[in-house]
Amino acid sequence: MKNNYIKKMQRENRGQIVLILVLLTVVGLTIGLSLISRTITDVRITSQIEQSSRAFSAAEAGIETALGGNVAIGPTGTVNLPGASANYSVKTIGGSSDPLVMPLTVPGDTQHVWLLDHNPDDSLNEAGYAYPAGSNLEICWGSQSTGAAAVLITLFYKDAGSYKVAKKAYDPENRGNNFIPAEILGGYCQGDYSYRIVIVAGSDIDPATDDFGLPADALMLLMRLQPLYAPTSFAVDPAQNLPLQGKIITSIGQTNTNIVRKIQVYQGFPVLPTLLDFSFFSEN
Repeated sequence: MKNNYIKKMQRENRGQIVLILVLLTVVGLTIGLSLISRTITDVRITSQIEQSSRAFSAAEAGIETALGGNVAIGPTGTVNLPGASANYSVKTIGGSSDPLVMPLTVPGDTQHVWLLDHNPDDSLNEAGYAYPAGSNLEICWGSQSTGAAAVLITLFYKDAGSYKVAKKAYDPENRGNNFIPAEILGGYCQGDYSYRIVIVAGSDIDPATDDFGLPADALMLLMRLQPLYAPTSFAVDPAQNLPLQGKIITSIGQTNTNIVRKIQVYQGFPVLPTLLDFSFFSEN
């Protein structure tokens, strides 16, 4: 009887040991699979980051190539890097009578509209095409605005050998600031712009436009648009062709694993600091 009891206890102990071993194996397998899964995920994320960085570097190389030389307008070519490549293109802005659309601008920042052609070295070409001082410019704002923004318009021009500045401010709301009222019917500049003002730099007799009082033969140089009170986007719809405003360079980088990154850079012409808006310059 005693021997049978001992044998029974041994069998039960062996069964418990086998059960414990099975449980330990399951726990170990679970932990191992979890670690393997985590490792695979980390490797995949690291690979994606590396491939994304490689595609971005290729796109940057395309931008640098376009900025570093006299690249023709339109599709221009490919830059090849180890494991990646980039296609870049250059598109001009302006040079037509189409509306010129500008991005959201916060108070304190400015948007620039060139009214005079530039030379190949980016200097002003005073013998080239200039927007006529007697032609209308429709200036619109209020799209993407977080409030009713006013706008300060600054015109740079040349008259009788001197470089001069003219300023006017417009406001769609009556804030007691003595700004000129803006039109508020909406849908301006062939878009969803809420406010507008139609200006003419030179003297005119059209009551629908605002006169800046410049001489009719003044040489127009540059117009600045600065939002006041609230961020807003701008558009300018010219009555005639605007001079070229700059270039947009687009570069698309792609790795051998088909990871794609895109960079777009606006290359404008050099402008004076806004600190000089209130200064006058004379030509000797």
